[in-house]
Amino acid sequence: MTGPGGRSDEPRTWFVDPLTGQPLEAETEKTGPIPVVRDPAPARRRLRLRPTLGVIGLIVVLAVGTTATYQARTAPPPPAPSLVLPDPVMPTRIEPVIAGWQPVQSDDHPLVFDVPPDWKLEEPDVAVGYETPAGDLVTLQGVARYHRDFCPASDLAARAMAGFTTIDEGEVGGTAQAAEETTLRWAEAAYGSLGEGRSPKTEIGKADPVKMLDGGATATAVTTTVVPAPDGPCPAPSVAITAIALPLRALPGSGRYHVLLVLADQGIPDAVARDIVLKMGGTIRRE
Repeated sequence: MTGPGGRSDEPRTWFVDPLTGQPLEAETEKTGPIPVVRDPAPARRRLRLRPTLGVIGLIVVLAVGTTATYQARTAPPPPAPSLVLPDPVMPTRIEPVIAGWQPVQSDDHPLVFDVPPDWKLEEPDVAVGYETPAGDLVTLQGVARYHRDFCPASDLAARAMAGFTTIDEGEVGGTAQAAEETTLRWAEAAYGSLGEGRSPKTEIGKADPVKMLDGGATATAVTTTVVPAPDGPCPAPSVAITAIALPLRALPGSGRYHVLLVLADQGIPDAVARDIVLKMGGTIRRE
């Protein structure tokens, strides 16, 4: 007999159930795909390096300073107490250039200068400033003061004060002009308001070179003498405002002239002389 769906000239063998007489499927047709026998135990997962382990490894490399190779292992990582961290590095103490003097630092200027031992140093993050009658603000950072608080009527009282300030490169034509302009701005800010808005009487001195320690650069010093208004608190007969302007190559790329400014009362006992101020300027160096 032929089975259904086959050709008439193609013989096909049928198998009949002897009890029912119904045809049976050929063995080839009843054979299905071999079932997949799964292992009842779950497959082992491959370990992956988690980001947390990578962070721990990075900390070890940075702390110990060695190169580490990481492998995925089933063992737990070493406990934290076994990680040896280096001792903290203490900041290097800056020594004065002049024996017995004190180095003055500023958080806003990468420069240091020295002052005599009887000056009082402010903290490096302290800024002292004045406002001009026009509302402009001038500030000093890295401040040291001489005979501080001698005048109870003024919070900023001192017979002398020194610190770093700046003036933009585009506002002046060189170190001499930077120094002169800085002294005039401070004369206006610190003493102009004492004369009810009138500009104080000033006398500008000549520019002098100052040899710096840092790289043998030469700065320029200008001293302007100011006569304060007589009705100000604890006035002095005059004040010498000296600005020592550093060349641009001392701090290239900043776009500013960095200036060591010293305001010193004159005509009083123990006044700070100009040669001491220039000596202070000669100690300017990079931090």
